Amino acid sequence: MDGIAQSDRDDLVHRVGSLSERFVVAGWGFFVVGGVVRDLLLGKRSGDIDITTDAHPGETASILGDWGEAVWDQGARFGTIGARCGDIVVEVTTHRSEQYEQTSRKPQVKFSGAIEDDLARRDFTVNSMAIEFPSWRLVDPFNGREHLEQGVLSTPLGPRTAFSEDPLRMLRAARFTAGYGLTPDEEVEDAIADIAERLAIVSKERINDEMSKFLVVDKPGAGVSLLQRTGLIEQIFPAASNFEAVRPEVLDLVKPDLVTRWASLLWPVAGKAELVRSLLNDLRVSKSISSQVAGIVDASQRLMQEVDANPSSIRRLLHAIRPNTASAVALLEAYGQAPPDEVLVAIDRLEAEEGTQRFEVPLDGFEVAELIGKEGPDVGATLTRLMEHRLDSGPLSKEEAIALVLDWKTKD
Repeated sequence: MDGIAQSDRDDLVHRVGSLSERFVVAGWGFFVVGGVVRDLLLGKRSGDIDITTDAHPGETASILGDWGEAVWDQGARFGTIGARCGDIVVEVTTHRSEQYEQTSRKPQVKFSGAIEDDLARRDFTVNSMAIEFPSWRLVDPFNGREHLEQGVLSTPLGPRTAFSEDPLRMLRAARFTAGYGLTPDEEVEDAIADIAERLAIVSKERINDEMSKFLVVDKPGAGVSLLQRTGLIEQIFPAASNFEAVRPEVLDLVKPDLVTRWASLLWPVAGKAELVRSLLNDLRVSKSISSQVAGIVDASQRLMQEVDANPSSIRRLLHAIRPNTASAVALLEAYGQAPPDEVLVAIDRLEAEEGTQRFEVPLDGFEVAELIGKEGPDVGATLTRLMEHRLDSGPLSKEEAIALVLDWKTKD
């Protein structure tokens, strides 16, 4: 077939050519399918390789057992057997059709002998293509290649059926819109808007997993816009509002890491760290990530409120917002809400003079206890007083700190 570079052909033959021969010799079909075909047509290399065949799981396991170093069959009841040979990982699935219950996104599987049945069950037409080995015949019953060339996101079956059966596909539509520069056709967008509430049957963990993939694509803005237009974003965060304040293009401007992108999405929606943490916790986002996102949002809020550029105020501001200063400034600038110039200039000046490390005092609790001859709360109070002095007056040497503590001890 045309449109695939020879180097990419050679790479795929190197990875699965010998395996395909084993299936064909045994009398079975062998098709690479889905994302690997899409990526080949885009000139990209896929990691794991999905394969479909008319062989049933037991027959597939037998062939893979002779080929691979490790075989796993946890997905056998759905027709899927996995294997690894060196650094090559494959999953081989029996051609199948699927039927869904109204209240579940877990399908009932029926094996099939036809590759077309298998392609019909897939989410989007650009993923509903297969290449038969060894002939390199493209099987494309739903015009996926044409849609990929035209930049169209469509579904092999009617989108209402596709999204109702597996509502997570609606969220995947946002990722594919952004990640592959596709435009949902009118039926796809209308279907998402009409049945967005079906997302409620999807577990929070699966939604979080999909959002984590979506937010780190190069430019997620077009996908965020789709979430807004269809109301799907309200189903992701049912406890929040004000989603019209989100500016999708902002997510394209900030650093493409998950924490910064979450903060950019939720800053105009929540505004306060406590609500951000609550929204992400409800979505089963890890505590580490939710805390970092909340930290950026809190830093943004404090920067917005700061109007005093004297060194003492700037030190106290930085003490509260580090290490999130740069991320918060970038977020606010992307939203056109940058702090006053005098505050930003004062931050730059102070960091040039005193560094960007955390604010600390040069004495620890044991040293303070020895100096004041006391333990417990008095030690903590003295350390707090030292930090206040550090923030008010600037860097403090150990000798200066000792002198201060002894002076306070004498006067108090």
